[in-house]
Amino acid sequence: VFAIIVFGCLTSARNEFAGACPLGYDVGACNYGIAIGVIAFLALMGLLFVDAFVDRLIDLNMKKRIIIIDLAFTALWTLLWFIGFCYMTNKWATTTKTLFSFIPGIITNVNSALAFTFFSVITWGALIYFGVRQYRNAQNVNTDQQQQTSYDYPNAGTTGQVPQPPASQPYQEPFQQPGPPATEEVKKVEEPPPYIPPNY
Repeated sequence: VFAIIVFGCLTSARNEFAGACPLGYDVGACNYGIAIGVIAFLALMGLLFVDAFVDRLIDLNMKKRIIIIDLAFTALWTLLWFIGFCYMTNKWATTTKTLFSFIPGIITNVNSALAFTFFSVITWGALIYFGVRQYRNAQNVNTDQQQQTSYDYPNAGTTGQVPQPPASQPYQEPFQQPGPPATEEVKKVEEPPPYIPPNY
């Protein structure tokens, strides 16, 4: 939103001043503010789309790369907003304001552009903070998963220590209790003598 206000106010002020830049009559100052505002707006649309899906990514390495790109772009644009604020404020401070007395809208537009440029520096600086937190969270999740892997496979990650299935053993006959030795002679079971009743 701040980017839209910045490039909108600068464009309006330049149009009201017959196409000339009211910031010290330096066309580069207006073009700089408009350029970083438009690019920031378009880039934020893309970053919002990416951030909406980055938490759904399963690949942690891809997630970390996206967060790093987001963080690098945010840091760069924070610097550009700060440079733009200093550059445009310096040009506006050296500008004679009496020329705009007949067109008061120019002063209002320029002051609004400078104010929201300053707010953009603060906002983009806050985005850096949240980006660093998001990167640390992704890194902590990656560390937790690596620790879980090391618990499951204690030797994982060391050279030549890849978990292997147990080596196959040669086929062995199931153990059988050895029976009594076979003999040619079979012992005959002795039968008891027949019963003889007593005589009285």
